[in-house]
Amino acid sequence: MKYIDKLKTSSLLKSSFWYTIGNFFVKGISFLTIPIFTNIMTVEEYGLVNNFTAIASIVTLFIGLSLNGAINNANFEFKDDIKGFMSSVLFLSTISLVIFLLLGNSFYYFNDSYFDLSQMIFNIMVLYSYGNFLISYLSAYFTINVSYFKFLALSISSTLLNIVVSLIFMFTLYKNNQYLGRIVGGTVALAFISAIIYIAIMIRGKKLFKKEYWAFALKICIPLIPHALANVLLSQFDRVMINTYSGPFDAGIYSYIYNLGVVLNVVWLSTNNAWVPWFYGKMAIGEEKVIKKTANYYTILFGALTLISMLVLIDIAKIMAPSEYIEGIPLIIPILLAYYFQFLYSFPVNAEFYEKKTSYIAIGTVMSALVNVVLNIIFIPKYGYIAAAYTTVFTYFLLFIFHYNLAKRFIGKQLFDTKVITLVSTIVVAMSFVLFFLADYLLIRYAIVAILSIVLYFSLRKINFKK
Repeated sequence: MKYIDKLKTSSLLKSSFWYTIGNFFVKGISFLTIPIFTNIMTVEEYGLVNNFTAIASIVTLFIGLSLNGAINNANFEFKDDIKGFMSSVLFLSTISLVIFLLLGNSFYYFNDSYFDLSQMIFNIMVLYSYGNFLISYLSAYFTINVSYFKFLALSISSTLLNIVVSLIFMFTLYKNNQYLGRIVGGTVALAFISAIIYIAIMIRGKKLFKKEYWAFALKICIPLIPHALANVLLSQFDRVMINTYSGPFDAGIYSYIYNLGVVLNVVWLSTNNAWVPWFYGKMAIGEEKVIKKTANYYTILFGALTLISMLVLIDIAKIMAPSEYIEGIPLIIPILLAYYFQFLYSFPVNAEFYEKKTSYIAIGTVMSALVNVVLNIIFIPKYGYIAAAYTTVFTYFLLFIFHYNLAKRFIGKQLFDTKVITLVSTIVVAMSFVLFFLADYLLIRYAIVAILSIVLYFSLRKINFKK
């Protein structure tokens, strides 16, 4: 009950608000720079950059051993020496970094390239990945201590510096190789911020090795790696496979459309920040009927936002990048549909978190990731990048069904209204097929936008925002 009471304090609501603002700001910067980078680089170079970042997101999990996942618990377990804990565990990640560099470089004695990465690019990627880990590591500390302004400062400064330094490198040292300029510039920016973070944590903590701290962190974090890896595979690995099977040109087109679709993902992440504490509070006092009713409104609103995003992003995609990317516009529909099922999947998963059944969450995610990889191996060589989008939709749908039934089993009854979810999902899927064939009919599409906006407005009026 103490945890639930904390969730309902004004401090949490305030921090949730600022995290949401920061999330939109950081993602907004990334979104607005899409037309800059797509116009500077060729489609192939843009594809290679996204292939690089996709592999780097996987490497980050292993190189940092997901040690940032232990900070929340350690902040309570070792509150009197949390700085010592952070420096000691950070040194553990340093050992992981050295081992990763040694093993990774030794592979190049047997092969010249892995995933289209030369040995030089591999080493740049390792530094880039470790920089990402360090930012996540410090961000976790700021988050658990409700230091939201420090969190925002770190997130915004790292994002801006990454973009600015990359552009400088792309127009100076690497103007004849924009791909290399983008990744080297981003790595230099991350290395600068990471060096400051590393030195500051080590100076304040003053501990390199403490068996108790290392054992505590590894016990929590090692089981998190499969779950985190599966999530990354679901969201990123399709780009790597497209690059492998179809080449960097197709990977560039797919990455461009996928990056546009992140807008809807940001909306979900932000609304989920508000939903989770509210949901926990209602579960604690047994108000399942209120949860079901509010979840219905939430589903209707997000369904409408999904369709509006499909309509609007079709035109945004046409104006934010050169004409070479236009052929990827049909990808918008399945990618946003995948985000819609990811939103639905969060309903039962939040219930499983409440019931502390986190091991089942990992099982579902790993199984879905494996299905996704197998389907991509089968269909990408035959049908190209369009197959990756539809396999992602199917995978997230399976993930939702798996957890929806699992949550019912754990709680003993269905928390959410199956009829409403089925109805809204049927409408969203059916309309997505309609919009797929209306991509070139602007007036008809925006007439639909107007109708959906009216429906959204009257739906909002029915919701008691105070509750």
